[in-house]
Amino acid sequence: MIVGARIVDSKTGEPASIGQYIGRYLLYFVAFIPFGLGIVWVAFDRQKQGWHDKIAGTVVVRKKKPKAEAISFNSQNSI
Repeated sequence: MIVGARIVDSKTGEPASIGQYIGRYLLYFVAFIPFGLGIVWVAFDRQKQGWHDKIAGTVVVRKKKPKAEAISFNSQNSI
């Protein structure tokens, strides 16, 4: 929530289903069993998916930042 990330289905891009959320949560424990390799895998994966994401069929994406609007200064109102 802090970084504006959300979990979506890796095939459709739609919000993940309840089953995917539950599966992803339970698979965190499986990913930690081999010395945390399933979590560290994110650093080496092209799509930045851990084992829990790959098995659950999910991916974490960040929301796009809104573009900043240009600021114009009115020279007539100078002090």
